[in-house]
Amino acid sequence: MADLHKRVYTHTYQSPLGPLAIAVDRRGRVLQIVFGSELEVGSQQITEENKYACGEVEYQLDHYFAGDLTQFTVDVALTGTDFQRTVWNSLLKIGYGETITYGEIARKIGKKSAARAVGNAVAVNPIPIIVPCHRVLPASGKVGNYALRSLKDGSGTELKRMLLSLEGALSDHAVA
Repeated sequence: MADLHKRVYTHTYQSPLGPLAIAVDRRGRVLQIVFGSELEVGSQQITEENKYACGEVEYQLDHYFAGDLTQFTVDVALTGTDFQRTVWNSLLKIGYGETITYGEIARKIGKKSAARAVGNAVAVNPIPIIVPCHRVLPASGKVGNYALRSLKDGSGTELKRMLLSLEGALSDHAVA
């Protein structure tokens, strides 16, 4: 029998931004959210389509997109390097409707000259929206790129703009 610790439950959620592929572990912790329907699952993991296992995530996403939820309470399982996890955990502290720059995050984590490394960590965030990488902007004040890993068509900037608008965080002068 397969090791249940490696089982991953998946479902594609139809969001206002388009399909989001969701993966959770057997405890319901969010492992990954990908724009589109193609998850990046390791060869040691057994995937099983299970809408109900992803139900709490979808419920909270529904309320977020409706403007009724300003802080997610689902558990997340962040897998990456120590530096990446430090950056991602700092993203979880950015409040709804707030924005911050890559440089400000670098300073907050004690790596004041690591803005580019912070940007690289933000770019590979495995759980966008819930781990709010969309709230991070370049020092220029522009919106910048978003979800380049999963959105190869260049639509990420517009999606980031939509998320920031939903949260009331998009200033009129912020451009691509």
